[in-house]
Amino acid sequence: MQTTYKNHGSPSKFGWALLLLALATAVFLRVYNLSSWPPGLYRDEAFNGLDALRVLDGEFALFFTANNGREPLYITLTALSIALFGRTVLAVRLVAAVVGSLTTWLVYKLGRSWFGWRVGLLVAWLWAITLWPIHLSRVGLRTILLPAVLALTFWLGTEAYRRQNARWWLVAGAAYGLGFYTYLAIRFTPLLLLALGAFLLWQGQRGWLRRGAGWFLLGTAVTLLPLALFYLQNPDWLLGRTGQVSIFNSAINDGDLWGTLWRQIWQSLGLFFWQGDTILRHNPAGRPLFDWLMIIPFLLGLGWCFKNWRKPAATAVLLWSSIMLGVTILAEDAPHFLRAVGILPGAIFLPALGLAWLWRWPRLPQAMRGGLVALLMGGSLLLTMRDYVNYNQQPDTALLFEAAAVELAERLNAEDEGTAVYLDRWFWDELSQKGWPSIPFLADLEGVTLYRPENGLPPTAPGQAVSLYTWPFGDLEFVPDLLSDAEMVVVQNGRLARGDLEPEPYPLYVRYTTGERPTNTQAVQFGNAFQLQNWTVTLLDEQTVQVDLIWQKTGNELPNQITFLHLLSSEGLVTQADAPPGGAYWFPHWWRKGQWVQERRLLILTEPYNPALHTIQVGLYDPVTLDRLLVVGADGDLQKDSWQLAP
Repeated sequence: MQTTYKNHGSPSKFGWALLLLALATAVFLRVYNLSSWPPGLYRDEAFNGLDALRVLDGEFALFFTANNGREPLYITLTALSIALFGRTVLAVRLVAAVVGSLTTWLVYKLGRSWFGWRVGLLVAWLWAITLWPIHLSRVGLRTILLPAVLALTFWLGTEAYRRQNARWWLVAGAAYGLGFYTYLAIRFTPLLLLALGAFLLWQGQRGWLRRGAGWFLLGTAVTLLPLALFYLQNPDWLLGRTGQVSIFNSAINDGDLWGTLWRQIWQSLGLFFWQGDTILRHNPAGRPLFDWLMIIPFLLGLGWCFKNWRKPAATAVLLWSSIMLGVTILAEDAPHFLRAVGILPGAIFLPALGLAWLWRWPRLPQAMRGGLVALLMGGSLLLTMRDYVNYNQQPDTALLFEAAAVELAERLNAEDEGTAVYLDRWFWDELSQKGWPSIPFLADLEGVTLYRPENGLPPTAPGQAVSLYTWPFGDLEFVPDLLSDAEMVVVQNGRLARGDLEPEPYPLYVRYTTGERPTNTQAVQFGNAFQLQNWTVTLLDEQTVQVDLIWQKTGNELPNQITFLHLLSSEGLVTQADAPPGGAYWFPHWWRKGQWVQERRLLILTEPYNPALHTIQVGLYDPVTLDRLLVVGADGDLQKDSWQLAP
């Protein structure tokens, strides 16, 4: 392919230093705190980990059919990562981080080949600091492989076209064929190649194309053949997922295909700098591909490409950015930042070309040109860092990446040897592959007893410690019998979870464990019903106070009681956490006289907690009459109706 300038030259030593800095920046932004940002491990990532474990066990496949079906390349690379780093969140995501970082070099090579070293350097920097490719490089999904393969294919194809060397054409074709093992959006690329080929033919490049096309197709066929044979034998997997999300599906277009198509086009065009993907798991909600600092460079680059449309490289960028947009246009939820990944890195050339134009703008002094470009890039980097830090600190991000399931897996791994550990099959059933796949991937379930309440639980050995993980919305009536011999029962709610279609978060699990009673107690008697044996107040952060309470039932049959936990200031009630003694998941009819139960509650403030200004009080009341139980003194006198826990 003929490129824009006859002599692209090489960067100076300073240019090479900037390129190395871009690579270092790309690596840092992709690997920093990789295990925790985003918090959790989404089920699609975890399924990749589970299939990678099967690869390590010798069960290699050309196509993995679980979880709606996935191409094998990312899973195979993940297997290598797990072999090195174990069954961890880091191992699943590291492949994406490495590929995303290496793509910085690939886009530089492609940019230099098409437009010269200056554009190559700028597009490398933009790839390094743009939030969308950063985020795709930090989640353990196969999508990030597609931009890398496309950049590699176009660079090799350009070199093959320029050199007219059969081996280069063959390697370029092999790289393209490899792309079909990455992500299904690759299936749209034949349209892009045909359009670009037609343009070159129109420019009279028939002889150049004819000499290389055969070798390119041969390289593609060799690498694609095994997967093509699989699809030939299993045609349902070729278009199964595509049919589910296509706007041609009447369940999606609601009988209005043309109206739906128009809305999809408009929404997809907006992804560049108006509104991006609103699915929080894919993107900080609504953030476009480019921030506001890149709007003018984007428009300048777009204008330059239209003005120079007769140049193959300019037309290639326009075709790449528009044709690959069709993947998200023709599927629901446009713009969808996973399906639209095929526009990368092509679309990033547009602001890079605009920045290169500013770098050469003769109306500005030379020093100011470079300074302006550096200012825009530096500002864009700061916006990316700000937005991504805020994104990972949002509670909804942890909910959508299923951080609660990761916490459950970590607790399972931390169980003491000799403890009888029970886990409801609701959390994972191997046969049906239903539940939270991050649990069997991250946790060693070999010594865990999987159960369903309706089938009963095997008994524990006398005196054996018990740790029971339950689904809080299932049948829990077996719990008190299993723990009847325990000196003390500890009830812990799991981290909050919420499915995509669920309106409110809820504790993913409730953990019941046996424990030893504390030796030092601070007994406070409430009426003749309950005794508060001990308590602990812990400041988790400046606006979250954790309170652990240990209760003992001292009376016989009594009306149900509610424990109030109030945080007060001089102006009155600031926040509260009310539930029955023992917590919401220790039911009143479970109590046995003399039994000790430890529970945990959180007090969430809208202002910083200050022990000098705030007090924490606890008490019990009848939920029907609202009458409070009075504290009974050591001499049997009735005292106040609450007890101050802190300060």
